Amino acid sequence: MNCTMEEGRWWWHSLSAKFWHPDFWLPLGLTWDDLKSTEDFQYPEISDVLVYPITLSAVYIFLRAFIFEPIFIVPLAQVAKIKQRQPPPENKTLEEVFRRFLTSPSKDVLEATASSLNMSERQVERWLRRRYASFRLSKYDKFMDCAYDLICHSCFCVYGISIMKTKPWLGNITLCWEDYPHHNVDRDIWWYYMLCLAYYWSTTFMHLPRPGRKLNDAVPMMLHHLFTILLMMFSWTCNFVRVGSLVLVVHECADIPLLAAKMCKHAGVESGTDILFVVFLVLWLLTRCVIYPFWIMHSAFFEATTYMFMPSAYIFLGLLTGLLALNLLWTGLILGIIYRKLRAGRLEDLRSSAEECSDDEMEVRNGKKAQ
Repeated sequence: MNCTMEEGRWWWHSLSAKFWHPDFWLPLGLTWDDLKSTEDFQYPEISDVLVYPITLSAVYIFLRAFIFEPIFIVPLAQVAKIKQRQPPPENKTLEEVFRRFLTSPSKDVLEATASSLNMSERQVERWLRRRYASFRLSKYDKFMDCAYDLICHSCFCVYGISIMKTKPWLGNITLCWEDYPHHNVDRDIWWYYMLCLAYYWSTTFMHLPRPGRKLNDAVPMMLHHLFTILLMMFSWTCNFVRVGSLVLVVHECADIPLLAAKMCKHAGVESGTDILFVVFLVLWLLTRCVIYPFWIMHSAFFEATTYMFMPSAYIFLGLLTGLLALNLLWTGLILGIIYRKLRAGRLEDLRSSAEECSDDEMEVRNGKKAQ
């Protein structure tokens, strides 16, 4: 038994030593001992991004459930006259029919079910449609998510801008690479990273597929959050915190009018939706399609490589490129929104989940399929 434990420890230490080999993570000639923090100089600690964000994510979940929603968001939804969708009453027989046929049972099954429950066929169909609707995010659910995200992103944007105004690399981005990796992590930057990472962990947990909910409602958002977490953790580990802070600030700005536009759309305020969409479009194109690729990525590809050549730096460049690919993908979707708006005169959020359908709309659709 002791021999097996010793072998396990040996394999673990061997694997850990290979994974954290300084030749991969650090510039040539440096070791991890060269990057130990002192009282006057703070390097990023890997344990920080493994412990604090996960712990703080529970605080976010608590704040949303007991502070933001009951005090701010629910009253706002009531003012906007957005009601929470009520699930159909429990019925084991109808639940079994739904499990087997969803909303399209055969005529015989429909008649037999209605007869056994002393219900009309229309009542059975309506129950099945309401049960199907419970699989999908409702307008109320989307409004709650948007309002919570708007609060968080607004706070991050204000905090990030207030921090970056005092940082010399905002005016001279070359300082993100000069004298690398000997960059001190200021306390405000430390909190900025931890709070943002905790937010993305918390939203990932909150978007985990719920019982009875379609996977395509949650998976795209979870993948986006997990990619963001990976990028932030990698930049922290390699002490690319300076450029990481710039990426965070640049990508926060456009989310605020986008979320506000979604809330106006769910509330039926079309004029507010249109105005906020224009603001969002300008900020999106400026920050994610101009500043990010032509300022941050240009510096990373053409200036950073003169200061560092280790493999981890090129992986980081690959992650930045992946983020740009996502931005370009979403830009294509935004252009699709504009095209649809010009054709139909309405905004559709193509990045969100499938839209909510009323019972009457679903009835029309089912009727058309049956014909």
